[in-house]
Amino acid sequence: MEKNQQIIGKLIDELESKGEISLSCDKNDLFIESVDDKEGYSFVSSTNEEFATSKDAVEWLIKKMNGVENIVDWQ
Repeated sequence: MEKNQQIIGKLIDELESKGEISLSCDKNDLFIESVDDKEGYSFVSSTNEEFATSKDAVEWLIKKMNGVENIVDWQ
């Protein structure tokens, strides 16, 4: 469980620092990018889901990947 939390933390940090992140697994290739809108930054996925925080965005990605253990690669 600790390892999963560390990976999630790294994904959040990467999304915040680079402004985008993409994940791939056997079934999905998804990405999230930050968008500077009039009210500040928000995050949008490749499926047009919108998120207020990077944490919400990463948690959505993890859910779509069916867990951290199914993530093959991220950039």
